[in-house]
Amino acid sequence: MGSMIKRLVGILLFSLFARASGTDCGKWFSSDCLADSDKRYDKGYTNNITEQQSFWKQYEGYWINEFLQVNSPITGQDFTQPSFFNPNMPYTGIPYKLQSAFYNESFVGSRFYSNRVYIFPPADEIFCNQTIPEGFLNVIGNGQCGVNGYSEDAGVYGTSSYEKDGRIQFLRSTGEYGANSNPNSNMTAVDKLTFFFASTNEADGLVNVFTGTFLNNLTQISGTQSTFVQGLPNNPILNTQVFLMTKVTREEWLAAIEQEYESANVLPEDRIDVAGIQDCFSGDACLTEEEWCTADPECSSSPYQEPDGTLKAGPIVGIVLAGVVVVVALIVAYFDHKIRQLRKQARHDFARRVAQSVTLTPGSRQLSPEALAAEFKKIDQDKNGSISNEELWEFVSSGKLGEMTRPEFDALYAVMDADGNGSVDFLEFCAYMSLCKADFTEAKDRMSIRQVRASFVAPSEASRSSFAEQTAQRYSSRVSMKVPSNIVEEDDKEEEDEQNEDQDIEEKGSAGQE
Repeated sequence: MGSMIKRLVGILLFSLFARASGTDCGKWFSSDCLADSDKRYDKGYTNNITEQQSFWKQYEGYWINEFLQVNSPITGQDFTQPSFFNPNMPYTGIPYKLQSAFYNESFVGSRFYSNRVYIFPPADEIFCNQTIPEGFLNVIGNGQCGVNGYSEDAGVYGTSSYEKDGRIQFLRSTGEYGANSNPNSNMTAVDKLTFFFASTNEADGLVNVFTGTFLNNLTQISGTQSTFVQGLPNNPILNTQVFLMTKVTREEWLAAIEQEYESANVLPEDRIDVAGIQDCFSGDACLTEEEWCTADPECSSSPYQEPDGTLKAGPIVGIVLAGVVVVVALIVAYFDHKIRQLRKQARHDFARRVAQSVTLTPGSRQLSPEALAAEFKKIDQDKNGSISNEELWEFVSSGKLGEMTRPEFDALYAVMDADGNGSVDFLEFCAYMSLCKADFTEAKDRMSIRQVRASFVAPSEASRSSFAEQTAQRYSSRVSMKVPSNIVEEDDKEEEDEQNEDQDIEEKGSAGQE
């Protein structure tokens, strides 16, 4: 029994811990979910940038950017003035004046779009009359130096991050900024009025640091931007910009662009169509959906995945104890049922054996005190006034009951020996026989049926004349007996089994003699 309990408990524990590897977190029996305290693991937490950080709602919109100062701290060069352009060398200059730019900053769910148009007035006559160095140009596009201006688009695109902290992480730039990836670039709200932008171009090491502050009831942004090349000695600053951005409506923004086009005399073929484009001005150079989904939390897999929960010690102990209680209860119930069956079968077999041994007066189906005493003495072979274990075993093993199993006999003797002294006295015998009353009556009824049936076996020629008289006498002695039909059917089966058993014994005996 102990080993069985151990096996069942082992199975229970194995099932619990096997399940533990895939247990959901946050249950009463498991560990807390990381998402409860860390939004990065919370799949239900929004990826919408403006919902993560409301600061960006005031940044969203149309802006006109006026460059107040752009120069080199090292050389003192004024970058608002034109310089020769080499198409094969980046950052060599623009052969136009730098005056203004137009920004359209928008947010769509988890994505950020910054589409910009730079409009350059034509260079002055002094610049256009200078000798052009070999490999350089004094004009871009289709216009003429000093006559026509020029426009160029630029864009920066990013998404919310897996950190879910309201920061914008940039993916790639386009147009004037170059089709450069910006995996280490991001823009962050510092407080309610200030934001910070840092961009690193891995291809050439160019770094831009930008700081902006809202002014005048959030209608203007004053900012500075510094550009330097990472990796050079002392990281020298290439240029510093000071600018002022003013927020306008879309209609005002479009009108200002058209006015600047006319003022700068930009040829139609060199103008950027901004009226019908919202997401990206750079055409084929814009980000594909595949590129977006390399970092967009809405269509990519976050590295912050909720791990499986672990079972808490308290519930584990409770479940194990409850399981053990259930297992033990089932085992106890099972063995209690088996013991009851053994006792019932032992009582039934013992009653049958007594029914075979005892002789009742005609018409009686009950044991009288005299019959009980006589039966007790018959079993008590050494006549010491009590029935020992061996004497009772010999009694139940004889007769035509078949062999009683030892567990059945032990159950029988344990119940009969009420005081547990190792022997059964007459009072204990009588008390046990009172428990066997129904079994004894049933056994006697079956024996009576067999005797009646035996009377109908064809008599010999010598006794044929008295057959009717004998039969009548047997019937008269049992005329008051009513035998249930189920006993008759069961007795037929039992009698058939006994006849088959006798036949087998005779055949085995004949075989032994041969």
